[in-house]
Amino acid sequence: MSQLLILLPALFPLAVFVTSFALEPRKFRTGIYLFVALGWLAMFGLGWAMVAATRVWDELVGDYLLLGLVLVAMLAMIGLAVFLIVAGITLVLKEGFQFNRLASVILGAAILGLPVVGWVLISLRAVDWLLWLVLLGVPASYLGFGFVSFVIYGSFYPSWMARFGRPVEVVVVLGSGLIGDRVPPLLASRLQKGRLVFDRSVAAGRDVRLVTSGGRGSDETVAEAVAMRDFLVAAGVPAQSVLTEERSRNTKQNLAYTAELLARQGLAGPVAVVTSDFHALRAAFLMRKAGLPGYAVGAKTARYFWPTAVMREYVAVLRDHLWLNAAMLAIACLPLAVALVIALTR
Repeated sequence: MSQLLILLPALFPLAVFVTSFALEPRKFRTGIYLFVALGWLAMFGLGWAMVAATRVWDELVGDYLLLGLVLVAMLAMIGLAVFLIVAGITLVLKEGFQFNRLASVILGAAILGLPVVGWVLISLRAVDWLLWLVLLGVPASYLGFGFVSFVIYGSFYPSWMARFGRPVEVVVVLGSGLIGDRVPPLLASRLQKGRLVFDRSVAAGRDVRLVTSGGRGSDETVAEAVAMRDFLVAAGVPAQSVLTEERSRNTKQNLAYTAELLARQGLAGPVAVVTSDFHALRAAFLMRKAGLPGYAVGAKTARYFWPTAVMREYVAVLRDHLWLNAAMLAIACLPLAVALVIALTR
């Protein structure tokens, strides 16, 4: 009984995540709960292991625990930075140079530079400059905390739904651009994943409709939805099962116009929205706002493309919640602003 009481504090954050996930997994806060739960469990497990080894809790164990957490955090930060740099360089080598493709390299270098600058300032005993670095780190930590939460949950959510998502009445495949009138590999991957979800729901006895969603871009000869429909029909999907939404130009419109189409057709769902793996979590957020019940799943994309794509998705999520994030960043920047005012008025 006493061991159970000891475990309760460790399991509480996990219970919060599980409850939030069961009630509504398509909210960003659920991803934050997951990150907090994993971090708390890691800290609790490390402390438990140290106490089990020494069979006593004292100040020295606490110091070692804090040091271990700092080292783990630094190693994770360095590992993430190296991964972002290597992925960004690989993306440029494979797809050619564009400045936006260097985004992950720039972010990785910035992450890698922070502990280096901090170490130099500590070595030089430049306390004042170190304080400024800490103050700059507060808003950066807010963005970094959100980014890591998004990455972790953005990997967990589509994987879970792909394995445990229930059969649906409607499968919606989101467009991603054509080459003329031809379906490129990225979009073909989405359509193939959509076909798998469609077949699984049909096998479960559902009368399923498959919606292709995407308008016509300036460099495209047909609407994406039409080319996607033709691709699926050629692959054996019954033509009468496919509906097209041909007006949308972005994900928000994809889902809003699809919701209107389903309402006209008298289709209430549940719905499975199929997109690329890096885009699935944000698509889930937006389908909730569009009033579409169900879940989103992701088709696999090239690993080298994933880091830069995830960064773009995170920025889009920040933009989707602009006022909230602006307020939180303002609060995070408040200590820095106060310090600047004090320094300028001396």
